[in-house]
Amino acid sequence: MWKDKRGGKGLSVLVTYRITGLNLDRFINTVKNRGIALYDVKKQSQNSIKVSVSLKQSEKFFAIAKELCYNIRKIGLKGKAYPLYKLITSLGMVLGAIVFIATQLVFSDVVLECCYVGTGSVYQNEVQEYLFDMGVKKYSRFSKIDLDVLADQILSDGKRFSFVSCYKKGNRLMIDLTLAHENTPIIDGEVYSLFSDVDGVVESVKVYRGTPLVKVGDQVKTGDLLVDGYAVIKEQTVKINVLATVTLIVKEQREYFFDQDGKEDYALALIEGDLADKEIVNSSVNKSVVDGGYLYQVVAEYKRILFAG
Repeated sequence: MWKDKRGGKGLSVLVTYRITGLNLDRFINTVKNRGIALYDVKKQSQNSIKVSVSLKQSEKFFAIAKELCYNIRKIGLKGKAYPLYKLITSLGMVLGAIVFIATQLVFSDVVLECCYVGTGSVYQNEVQEYLFDMGVKKYSRFSKIDLDVLADQILSDGKRFSFVSCYKKGNRLMIDLTLAHENTPIIDGEVYSLFSDVDGVVESVKVYRGTPLVKVGDQVKTGDLLVDGYAVIKEQTVKINVLATVTLIVKEQREYFFDQDGKEDYALALIEGDLADKEIVNSSVNKSVVDGGYLYQVVAEYKRILFAG
């Protein structure tokens, strides 16, 4: 605690204020009568003074000024002890920031929840047991988990899924599971390329054999070559079959006209019905007023998983 010493302001930290209002002499007498020592009182105009008080008494001084309906504004700090005070408070802020950053770094690496999404999430209990056997559970550390390897292990553990992706979202471990259907392509050693059959944005690329020609975030068009059947081995280009999975985010747009307002949810339901066989990951609707009614422009994004091999 900072205190006045040697009977005055010698080693104290002072807070300087500007006070404005009528009858400032009455104000000064009031604060003195309430035990507050004033320093460097300077009259700036008929209705304005500048005055300093010790840091210890500053809150009480401020409260009195507000109680008496005087305008008060803090100007700054000063005093012989101010450099030491500033150093100590600055060190406290720095240490606090270091502790906060360290805490964030530690806890951001901790798995607090495993979340299951996608059509295969109906088997989340089985996958959860598998993860537990693999040592992946609540309070595990992300830095100890190879998410790509984990996804491959879940995929290879059975035939329920055609696609598995594991990724970090905050403190949640996201497990994206896509069910394998009866028409899931079987492995074919005579496939030497993977083309896109839709327009979209690349969300993930997994290539086990072949050479990827796209990366996450790329915009692709229908007919674009995504993975080519070659590899460079000892500076020689060798033709090989392709074994790969590329996931695209495809955007679908619809327009619906209604003569009534407030049909956003209905418009979203219509497009979701049209895309019932797709895994929709995001949807939005924009309404505009047109002659005779309302035009609802709906956008839905869904996953398209392309497989070759």
